[in-house]
Amino acid sequence: MEKALDTPDIAAARAGRDLDFRKDINGLRALAVLGVVAFHADRALVPGGFAGVDVFFVISGFLISRIILSECAAARFSLAMFYAKRARRILPALILVVSCVWIVGWFRAVPTQFRDIGGGLLGNSYFTVNFWLLRLAGVGGYFGADSTTKPLLHLWSLSIEEQFYIVWSVLLLAVFRIRRNLLPAVIAGIFLASLAACVILTPIDPIAAFYLPWTRAWELALGALIAYREVFLLEALPYPGRGVANIGAALGVALMLGAFFLMSEAQPFPGWRAMIPTAGCALVIAHPRSLVGDVALGNRVAGFFGVISYPLYLWHWPLFAFAHIWPGIIPTPPVMLGLAVVAVGLATLTYRLIEAPVAATFRRRPFAIALALTAMLAATGVVGRITYDAKGFPGRFPPLVARIFDFDVNGAQGKRLMQCFYQRDDRAYSLEEERRRAARFFEDGRCGEKDDPAKPTILVVGDSHAAHLFAGLTQAFAGKANLLTLSSVFCAPLVEHVAMDEGVAGTPRCRAINDYVFEHIRAIRPDVLLVAGYFAQYDHEANWRYPGYLDDLVEGARRLHRDGVRSIVVAGQVPTWAPILPILVGRDILERGEAAEFSRIGVRPDSLETDRALAAKDWGEGVAYISQAKTLCGAEGCRRVVGRNLPEDLLAVDYGHYSVNGSIFAVKTMLAPVIEAEIARSRQ
Repeated sequence: MEKALDTPDIAAARAGRDLDFRKDINGLRALAVLGVVAFHADRALVPGGFAGVDVFFVISGFLISRIILSECAAARFSLAMFYAKRARRILPALILVVSCVWIVGWFRAVPTQFRDIGGGLLGNSYFTVNFWLLRLAGVGGYFGADSTTKPLLHLWSLSIEEQFYIVWSVLLLAVFRIRRNLLPAVIAGIFLASLAACVILTPIDPIAAFYLPWTRAWELALGALIAYREVFLLEALPYPGRGVANIGAALGVALMLGAFFLMSEAQPFPGWRAMIPTAGCALVIAHPRSLVGDVALGNRVAGFFGVISYPLYLWHWPLFAFAHIWPGIIPTPPVMLGLAVVAVGLATLTYRLIEAPVAATFRRRPFAIALALTAMLAATGVVGRITYDAKGFPGRFPPLVARIFDFDVNGAQGKRLMQCFYQRDDRAYSLEEERRRAARFFEDGRCGEKDDPAKPTILVVGDSHAAHLFAGLTQAFAGKANLLTLSSVFCAPLVEHVAMDEGVAGTPRCRAINDYVFEHIRAIRPDVLLVAGYFAQYDHEANWRYPGYLDDLVEGARRLHRDGVRSIVVAGQVPTWAPILPILVGRDILERGEAAEFSRIGVRPDSLETDRALAAKDWGEGVAYISQAKTLCGAEGCRRVVGRNLPEDLLAVDYGHYSVNGSIFAVKTMLAPVIEAEIARSRQ
């Protein structure tokens, strides 16, 4: 190894030969981007296609590291030229696409969406979109339903790559100059540390593991390890023969395709599962001149998609996102596949009319072009900052419509109840510390104490979909009953002894909260225990999904009844919408002049499916399940408004949280009659 490292002439001689264009790697780009596009077009078509991004990370780690190491060995690496070439490669198509997104957003995006587009432009100008999205990822993260209306969501991966380019180039150059024989140890150390962090964090907080660069660096470092071998160890470890290469590359393609078709968003990701597509990509790269590489990955069709892979990745997601934003468009799989074809056309034009001419000019004036591109990127950041600070320019719409778009007065109202609604701390603590924190919060708020023991007691437990009932419960029962709550945001309710390896819904925090809640339900022995939650989230959504949750919920209710809780009322799943309900109603008024009381447009099927599944369960004696979705939805669709006074009479303020008036309506029409009957029965 030392001999190879100390002979830069060998590396210099090999630099030109080994940095030649590889058709099989271009085919890998095609495979990766087609997997991603197919997944976004129809998740049932290629359920694990999102792993194409992981394939891209390995390719980038290999190609970039090979350039840096080879030029360092040849004593001709320049950071300035490296960054200039990265600007030439990344920025032309990127600036075009984000500019088009902003222009279309001006005409079609509501203020909240347009504000987020502005935030995305700002984050993109610093290549920090992944951190921006992590901060906004309240529900579902990358795989959540709210992600479908974010036209710049896909730039998270580009930000991670750019962060890698900036840090990696400096790191490799520094290590190479200080002590070159430490290079493999440094790369391998980063690979192992990052992989360990990824595997450990994914079960605890899959959203953070998905977006953070230090839990993704191992994928890029994997490509770098192969690049190190090519630059410095090829004499000692030459390419395998044709037969071995065929086996290695075929196995690699099989692993990637297996990941695309056998994995799904319902499984915690990235974690150890990301090792499947990345190992497959690494095998193909490490086994050049294979039959699979020449035929399956090196053919003209794969070559075409490989060449346009970058602009295709940039174009496809904004088109898909605007299909979810644009009123009147129902984003069915045929519609999305049609938009995918449009994305291919736009990507082809972008490559031929933008990328190729810029590359030709760059060869004559590299630094001038790089500076011009950087200035344009900075300008998009300034526009993004202004857009975000202006809150999406609500003045683009009539005053009533703007107020509807901006309406967010949640039904979670009432000082006594809200002081017992446990919020989330983004930091992770041990189970024992979480137990102490939960107990301190609920006890400091005197959350289990009855104001008048002579009156009946209603105890509310659940998540934010329990909290949005507070306004209605307060109006219906204040003065007539003790209203208590032991509720918390972002925890699957009524599951005793939560398994702490089941995504965000199963964490030390949720285990501590649920154990405390179960213990105090038994101690309080309320006349009526009211349970509510975003059950569809724990049943369907990746990252938040808790396997077997619906059955565990039923068993939790039955167990509490056996333990002496006389009456349990489960407020069933509410209907949910994408995009959010205020946007749908505001668009109604813009286009029709009035808001439809009921509509099918935008109603998410997963919420209705979960409600039907829960309604069909055998809850046993003493448990009443109230199907809110069934009551609110009928042949004409689902209820959107509860009166004529908008925006206050919107049923919900977002994807599914009741407004104050919506909360009062829901409690009065669906929950209060049942609760009153149960109190009467319990008192008898």
